Amino acid sequence: MKKLFLMCLWLTLTGVPLTGRTEPFIKTDDAWLRADIETLANIGVIKSPVSTYPLTWGPILKDLSEVKLNNISEQYHTTYFRVLRKGRSETGKNSNYSEIRANVSQENQMFRYFGDSARGERELSTRVTGMSNNFAWNLEVTLSPDSIDGDDKRFDGSYFSAIAGNWIFSIGQIEKWWGPGYQHSIIMSNNAKPTPAFMFQRNYSEPFETPLLSWMGPWTLTSFVGMLDDSRVVNDAKLLGLSLSFKPLQSLEIGLRRTAQWGGDGRPENFDSFTDLLIGLDNCDEGNLTCDDEFSEPGNQLAGIDVTWRPLTSIPGALYFQTVGEDEAGYMPSKKSWMYGASFPLLFNDSPITVNFEVIDTSVDGDGNDPSIPFTGYNVLYEHSIYSTGYRYRDRSIGSTLDNDSVGKHLSMIYESTDYGKFVIRLSNLNINQDNEDRPGVGGNYVSSNELEFSEIIVRWNWKTSGYGEFTYTGIFRDEQVISNLGALDKQSLGIEWKYKF
Repeated sequence: MKKLFLMCLWLTLTGVPLTGRTEPFIKTDDAWLRADIETLANIGVIKSPVSTYPLTWGPILKDLSEVKLNNISEQYHTTYFRVLRKGRSETGKNSNYSEIRANVSQENQMFRYFGDSARGERELSTRVTGMSNNFAWNLEVTLSPDSIDGDDKRFDGSYFSAIAGNWIFSIGQIEKWWGPGYQHSIIMSNNAKPTPAFMFQRNYSEPFETPLLSWMGPWTLTSFVGMLDDSRVVNDAKLLGLSLSFKPLQSLEIGLRRTAQWGGDGRPENFDSFTDLLIGLDNCDEGNLTCDDEFSEPGNQLAGIDVTWRPLTSIPGALYFQTVGEDEAGYMPSKKSWMYGASFPLLFNDSPITVNFEVIDTSVDGDGNDPSIPFTGYNVLYEHSIYSTGYRYRDRSIGSTLDNDSVGKHLSMIYESTDYGKFVIRLSNLNINQDNEDRPGVGGNYVSSNELEFSEIIVRWNWKTSGYGEFTYTGIFRDEQVISNLGALDKQSLGIEWKYKF
């Protein structure tokens, strides 16, 4: 990150002006913008894939510019213009774009869902961002005294990007979210802090011109190579990711996702090892590998698929699911976890309320490796015999915020009005670590080593003032006190966040 800071400073001092444009990315910290984008995709206005974050503004604005307003039902005009204004603001010329954010709450954030920005009880963050024709950058520093993981100063959100043709190449720490879920992604979410990584992604999503692949329709591709630089059993392991989203039909979006932990201290990092990882020879009994030497295994992989169906009916909504396999059998994911969801709009004061139902189970199905041992499906997801710290970074799951062996049931409502601000209400019933045990030694569910079952309601209200920035008030109400690995959490908790741009 020191190199990233020096690069941004060099750009500032040598001719790339901070008076350019702002950011090309749509990030994971705005639940209301996400709901608006999903609504416009559900009614067929946005034709690009929208389930892989960070999204890029280019294809979103292109789709908005190509639609005729009289082809959009009047009840969605407010949503259309909100996204259009936001996109033009984020990519238009501004004299300066700096931001200060302060957050105070009564507890560290146990769970992180799409749209969350804070992590600790007290945070102070500042950033400066800009974009020219070929470059974009965001330099961000957050101070979080007494952070639960000891990381009191972090650079989450910082990046430097270069645009070449239809590709964006970035280096930095950018939060990602892969999948259609509003509360969860089994494979890649904003729960863990973003790893330092090199990332490239497709900017615009135009279909292939060749008849052989044109059936895929609009498509996006994202890939990254990150460094797991925290304290681990295998230090300096790499985190690799590849995501492909495409829309063979206007009503159907498919996401293919794959991540892997590879290399690190004492682990092979040669070309053969990488090739075995790439083609899926990841178990010790496959190819030229041997179980007599576990160090011949190239890495630990997760792979999955998510599907979103938007029927484009008179009440536009979406049905979706995601499944991710912890293991591989016959070159296909096995030992799979599942998530299901549905969303639809309810009109109120000429603006839609996005209603979302979502259910996730992070135990796994399938069979065990040893037929003589009963297979329960517990203590499998996010665990590994070699990378025994697991699929986690700085003590938090890289996938679902519930970690493994947990069930979450959610009902959420997202609403934005002109007169009363923006609201999120989330009702959740949670059963964490339902088998009431962890793997011995390192690893295991980071939220709790024992079973926790409780319900909670989260209410969030955002209000933007005319000259003093915007305020977000959060209240969390549980049916009982919760004792977790993150500490004791009271039945009620309040928080306030202030954000000011200048």
